[in-house]
Amino acid sequence: MKRATACLLGAALLVALTGTTASAAPHTDRVSTAADGTQGDGASSAAFTTPNGRYVSFRSSATNLVPEGITHPGTYAYVRDLRTGATTKMENALSTPRLSADGRWATYTDWGIRKINVYLTDLTTGTRTRIGGDAQDTAGSPEISANGRYIAYQWSGHPQFPTRIDLYDRVTGTTETVSEGPADSTRDMANPSISGDGRLVAYQDGGTGDVWVADRATGTRTEADDGTPSTVVQLSVNGRVLVMDSADGSYVRDLRTGGVRHFPGDKVRAVSPDGRRLLLQDAQSDLWLLHGGHRVRVGHGSAADGSVSAQGRTVVWSSEDADVVPGDTNGVYDVFRWRSR
Repeated sequence: MKRATACLLGAALLVALTGTTASAAPHTDRVSTAADGTQGDGASSAAFTTPNGRYVSFRSSATNLVPEGITHPGTYAYVRDLRTGATTKMENALSTPRLSADGRWATYTDWGIRKINVYLTDLTTGTRTRIGGDAQDTAGSPEISANGRYIAYQWSGHPQFPTRIDLYDRVTGTTETVSEGPADSTRDMANPSISGDGRLVAYQDGGTGDVWVADRATGTRTEADDGTPSTVVQLSVNGRVLVMDSADGSYVRDLRTGGVRHFPGDKVRAVSPDGRRLLLQDAQSDLWLLHGGHRVRVGHGSAADGSVSAQGRTVVWSSEDADVVPGDTNGVYDVFRWRSR
């Protein structure tokens, strides 16, 4: 990004993005286990947590995470309530479900009639709805607003139409196109990320590498990159902070002040709902929580993925390391939760 070194965040946000808070006596436990704590007999990864840290979704090839087991070999999606210990298996989900803040609504991809489509499931009733236009079109990369009303996703009608970013309103049942169509029909829009109220949607132009933020309230679109081809990582729930990756590291932009912070050589994997805490992965694949002029390591070695709850109290990620928690002898990737106290 050309102007990254010349841009500064607002004073408060600058402090928030330069380190992490080391809470007293943090604790790490394993999420991808059966209810009685039995470790999974297959690999688990791609973890995501709700803003309150109560619900975690992930993918797993384990056969023993729920009492009913699995119907056939494969990788399934799971949603775990960390307060009650209850785990819900989602057989018809090809991706890690993205969850509303209350854990009720889950959006994910699955096979439609011929191609992959986006689906929405009410986890309290089991009702499943396909969204994304004609079932013979392709839809993917769904992201749900924290309030559970809006789902942003990629829609593709190739070869006739390039991929665009659409948004589904669960309450009204309507769909709108969020991205502006490219002049070049071979260019695709990708990687949507949505604010908690559904007002802002960030996405990238796969042809130019430009990153855009669409404001649905004003009908405007603002370019968020500084000229370097970038990919969208995550828009904070409050809609203030946008994380982007590029060839020379990650960039974090404060959409209110326009300030940018550059992390050369490192990758920012997630941002907390309030935009004040970052999950950073360094060249050694260690994961660090950055906030308040301090940093704390929450995962090491082969740490991957990552998601952060409100105020950085919970971080979930996956790792194949056997020394994260005692008794890890399955020799595969597991999902872990780090908690501050």
